[in-house]
Amino acid sequence: MACLTMKPIVDGIEQDYTGTIRVVRLDARNAENRELARQIGVQMTPTYVLFDAQANEVFRSSGSLSRSQFDELVTKFTK
Repeated sequence: MACLTMKPIVDGIEQDYTGTIRVVRLDARNAENRELARQIGVQMTPTYVLFDAQANEVFRSSGSLSRSQFDELVTKFTK
């Protein structure tokens, strides 16, 4: 399952970028979260959605991303 494979990478991103970005995890399998997942357009997991400081979506991807891809995205969208 890609979500479980990505967990250590996301954990590292969350730790390394504390104060720069906020990581919010949503377990779409949880019945309480399904409506929110539907509202933000999660169709498969893992899905990564990046929002800018004004809550505008600036990036979306489904499936696995490498740590270097995450680092590039953070650099690109936090300048």
